[in-house]
Amino acid sequence: MCFSANMSLGLGLAGLAASTVTLLDKSEPLWVRVARFYAIFHFSLMEFIQYFAYPVADQCGYGSNLFLSELSVYHISLQALAIMPALATYSSDKTALKKATVTGVTLSSSFLFFSFLPKEWQLFEVAPNFIGNMISCLFMGKYHIGYHISSAFGLLVTWGSLFALALSAFVWKDNWRIGSYHFGMAIMTLFMPQWVFGVSTGEAAAMYCFYSIPITVSFMPQFKRFFTAPDTIEQQEFA
Repeated sequence: MCFSANMSLGLGLAGLAASTVTLLDKSEPLWVRVARFYAIFHFSLMEFIQYFAYPVADQCGYGSNLFLSELSVYHISLQALAIMPALATYSSDKTALKKATVTGVTLSSSFLFFSFLPKEWQLFEVAPNFIGNMISCLFMGKYHIGYHISSAFGLLVTWGSLFALALSAFVWKDNWRIGSYHFGMAIMTLFMPQWVFGVSTGEAAAMYCFYSIPITVSFMPQFKRFFTAPDTIEQQEFA
């Protein structure tokens, strides 16, 4: 598993290799390849952040920990832009990628804007232990690096950065395969580590490495036939 710096590094390098293979898939249009490449590359960056965080874990508020914590804020905010367009590439709707990109930019811009607002502004006065009214810090949890992210409207950012992205796949025509897969993985990513290991939400989110391989490989060309809408596959075969 990913309970060490070296394992995080290994998964990051594997992600870089997978993203490169995906970008080189000449059977797909350029923007489809770019969308899928960026989705894998984006999550590879998370593994690299965790790798560099191990030596400075719990040094909240200064130095490398502060720098990596700020990177984590931007990384989480940009998840919408990374995932929504990639999910839309499997739809039979030819306009889905463009629309999903616009939506992803809008959501990610909103999440970034929230990070600059007073962190005391929270929905329903709820105090989440992952994103919200707290000092941004990468800490050493029970088993793995964990996240504390400072942002206004933390619940909205948390749920918007996870479930809204997976659910967005169902918006597009004939896209239930990739949507169902990613929604199931979203549940497993955030909740399974908490149920099994009893960790906080911030540490559970960092345990993405449990599912990083099955999630990211769904965007690789080797698996696109399974996730692509049947109508689209038939069009490609008879083109």
